[in-house]
Amino acid sequence: MLPHEALQSQVQVERSLLSRVLGWLAVSLVLTTVGVYLSGSYADQLVRLWWLVALAAFGLLIATQFAERSGRHPLAIGLFAAFAVTEGLFIGPLVLAYLQAQPDTVGNALLGTVGIFFVAASIVYMTSLNMAAWGKWLFGALIVGIIGSVAAIFIPFDRLLLDVFLGVVFIGLTFFDFWRVKAQRAGDDDALMLAISLYLDFLNLFLILLRLFSRRN
Repeated sequence: MLPHEALQSQVQVERSLLSRVLGWLAVSLVLTTVGVYLSGSYADQLVRLWWLVALAAFGLLIATQFAERSGRHPLAIGLFAAFAVTEGLFIGPLVLAYLQAQPDTVGNALLGTVGIFFVAASIVYMTSLNMAAWGKWLFGALIVGIIGSVAAIFIPFDRLLLDVFLGVVFIGLTFFDFWRVKAQRAGDDDALMLAISLYLDFLNLFLILLRLFSRRN
């Protein structure tokens, strides 16, 4: 294969994988929106049982990853769909409360998240940015952020710095996960797993921006 033909083939692989990843991401966000809508009928129960819903979502996420890595793709798809809906049920009471009290905040947070994703994807795919060494640092920063979030449950303090820190971390993870999509070799097909990573980036960025924008009102 000639060099220009090899390059063209690689570009086609990148575009094909990106389209599948974005397709799964879009489906998961639609299902989460359905979960948010359904949560309106059970808001009081979901608030009381938030820990159970969170546990169910975490279990479905782990089960999805296990099924996909075990080669049971149809099962993984079903579990991923259930996970996305459950996430919608989990965040639903919060999002609906914001929609009632500060609807502009929800819109701004959504537009901000979409904007970050668009910028990240554009920079990654239009440049030769290499983020191979970023993974361990971003993962370490995420662990620090998680510990801080758990500490905030027991130790009251202003979450502004923590939210800004987590926002920066998830922006970095969004860049890194788009780079992972671009860096996939021909023949690899981790579209669902990559979509899960980007879905978690999107959801967390949205919730962080929701809290940050609500401070201005």
